[in-house]
Amino acid sequence: MAGGYTGKLLRIDLGKRSHSVENIPEEIIKKYIGGKGISAYLLYKELPAKCDPLGPENILVFANGPLTGTLAPASSRVTVSTKSPLTGGWLDSNCGGFWGPELKYAGYDVLVIAGCAEKPTVVVIEDETIRFESAAELGGYDCPKTEKTLKEKYGADHRVACIGPAGENRLPLAGIIAEGRAFGRGGSGAVMGSKNLKAIVVRGRGSVEIARYEAFLTANNEAMNELTINPDTGGSRPKYGTNNILSAMDVLGIHPVHNFQGIPWSGAEKLNEEVLADQYFKKNKACFACPIRCSKVSRVDSGKYKGSVVEGPEYENVWSFGAQCGNADPGAVIEAERLCDFYGLDSISVGNAVGFAMECYERGLITENQVGFALKFTDDDAMIKLVHLMGTNEGFGQVIGRGVKQAAAIIGKNAADFAMHVKGMELPAYDPRSAFGMGLAYATSDRGGCHLRAFPVGAEVLQNRGRMDPFSTEYKADLVKSQQEWFAIVDSIGLCLFATFALTPRQVTLLLAGLTGIEEFASADYLITAGERIYNLTRLFNIREGFGKKDDTLPSRLLNEPMPSGPAKGLTVDLEPMLKEYYYIRGWDEEGVPKKETLDRLGLKQ
Repeated sequence: MAGGYTGKLLRIDLGKRSHSVENIPEEIIKKYIGGKGISAYLLYKELPAKCDPLGPENILVFANGPLTGTLAPASSRVTVSTKSPLTGGWLDSNCGGFWGPELKYAGYDVLVIAGCAEKPTVVVIEDETIRFESAAELGGYDCPKTEKTLKEKYGADHRVACIGPAGENRLPLAGIIAEGRAFGRGGSGAVMGSKNLKAIVVRGRGSVEIARYEAFLTANNEAMNELTINPDTGGSRPKYGTNNILSAMDVLGIHPVHNFQGIPWSGAEKLNEEVLADQYFKKNKACFACPIRCSKVSRVDSGKYKGSVVEGPEYENVWSFGAQCGNADPGAVIEAERLCDFYGLDSISVGNAVGFAMECYERGLITENQVGFALKFTDDDAMIKLVHLMGTNEGFGQVIGRGVKQAAAIIGKNAADFAMHVKGMELPAYDPRSAFGMGLAYATSDRGGCHLRAFPVGAEVLQNRGRMDPFSTEYKADLVKSQQEWFAIVDSIGLCLFATFALTPRQVTLLLAGLTGIEEFASADYLITAGERIYNLTRLFNIREGFGKKDDTLPSRLLNEPMPSGPAKGLTVDLEPMLKEYYYIRGWDEEGVPKKETLDRLGLKQ
């Protein structure tokens, strides 16, 4: 391949303590591009159906996109893909920062981890040199301590992706932490723990070749300009971080409260973007090559959480440890997010699970004796205690740390009726009773309850022009389908999704074609078809694992309990007509299985 993406794949077998390097064929790169797409191709091809997610047959695929590590703005992204121990289905999780670019500078677009190490291991990648070293001294270390120890050993210029105690304990909510950024959702950290892999340390001294330098530089300058003048990427997001939408979500009734019970809540006044920016943000922090600088370093200067520091808090976490748990103390939100990074936990799922447990407690489904303490909404001390128990896999943390679907099955009674998940993955910070398209996006997400497969709430409530009716089912199927395909491309090329809030598909194709020199990549239609191919392939993966129409649904609360207050008062999500139309325009049958003609058109085989 010429420019940007060599297709070089490093394959590591932990059980054999061996490695090999191979080249991904150019025709595969043209069909799947990189990142999520290449990962989907490899997992569907290589992973045995119905294998144990925590068994040695599962693999971890870390895949950069062509743009990762280049001059392109916001080009830091790398994807990890595997079979999820949380859902039992497809998982890809995307991370920014500097680890992905470092892997590319070491000469590798893709890293495949197979097998299981006999003893706790650190894999060290220094260009062509691959080493397997003991992680015995790191056992039980939290993520910041692991990173600090490894940088002291190998050098500050080395990049570290590691797991904490949650991953070592194979908790389904465990993520992989890469120097303050996270492969958060779906349990990739548990898979890494099951392989006895504590950390992957990378140092690269190479560079990225650009096929058409002048064309790429022109496209890059245009992209930088668009990001700078856009009111989101050049305005509110650099100032407020990802929490820039909290006030809007609250006013519009989309911000879920007390485990999606939809009750009125006044806590937003203490957690909104202005408060956090004025009282807690200490400095900006950016991922590699990113002018947006949406990440913030926050510190608590007074109160019982004094001294707590975190890179964040992100909007999703302000919700998950705020409204979801009835907590209005910013210090508690910052401390809870810090603990998730400390233990190596997915903060969205953890906060969702705490709110679920609080409702179980208040309904009498679990007791103080079972939990070890009272667990009521608004009690930030109880929230923090439960996060600790989940991180250490102790006490009631062993139950709720398995995620709300599995926890509901253990708790029994009617707990499953208000376990807020799709396909086993906990829902994020948007109540779809106030934005119906978001309900369809959740239901059809390939990895489960997720706002990053499609984000129709943007078109339903956040757009200034051409805003869609959030309470209508019309046109939502087409919106969700098109966004899913475009987001699949964004996750395959190595670009941050936030950048696409300002960039058009034309501008993205100019970057990609200039970098790689691949003529096909100059066509937005070509890329959209590739996105459709990728999304159909992850659908085939899930079907092979036993998923189908029965799983393309929403929690009972969202379908059967009318919103009690706010703009959506009296409404539930009218999912079925949207789902039926979605299957039709996707070229899937009534059970959600891609039809033969669809697969033939996309060059796929079931």
